[in-house]
Amino acid sequence: MRVFVTGATGFVGSAVVSELIAGGHSVLGFSRSEQGAAAVKAAGADVLQGSLEDLDSLKRGAAASDAVIHTAFIHDFSKFKENCEIDRQAIEVLGEALAGTDRPLIVTSGLGMIPHDGLITEDTVPPADAHIPRVSEQAALAFASHGIRAMAIRLPQVHGAGDHAFTPHLINVAREKGVSAYVGNGANRWPAVHRFDAARLYRLALDVKPQEVVAG
Repeated sequence: MRVFVTGATGFVGSAVVSELIAGGHSVLGFSRSEQGAAAVKAAGADVLQGSLEDLDSLKRGAAASDAVIHTAFIHDFSKFKENCEIDRQAIEVLGEALAGTDRPLIVTSGLGMIPHDGLITEDTVPPADAHIPRVSEQAALAFASHGIRAMAIRLPQVHGAGDHAFTPHLINVAREKGVSAYVGNGANRWPAVHRFDAARLYRLALDVKPQEVVAG
């Protein structure tokens, strides 16, 4: 299967590219820079250069592929609302390119955007309001009724070698202090996943056949 991967040079996306190639798929990686394009080629994938704002390139990449995995997002949180709108538009273009083909469209969502006031399941609908303007999941799943195998993967904290974000910060504090502390009764848990395990989940979601999905 030929898979169009956005964010192909990102922390998660680059792992997805490697996982797909190792699983026997061919990959068309989306990259916005020459340096990124070189990295995608070095991983064994083909390259389509462009940005999330370049909707024509996104459409071409999706139309030329058997499936799409969307991991890209502009991580400039000073313009979070604007970047969420760019993400929504990108997903809609990808969905429109795949409409009526029964091809998979897998997008990236997050557990951190869902209120943690009870058990979260696949039926839990992420809120969409001024405080949480990212609607990746809702935008993709809206195409499920348009002849697309639309799926969303809700990532927790993703960690791995080279990560400098939340999980390694907690680990470093625990090493420095000699204790892993928590506040209250410990009910405030932070789920996490290694980037390679997350990449495997994308590949498994891609490979599953519709008849293998069991409701309930």
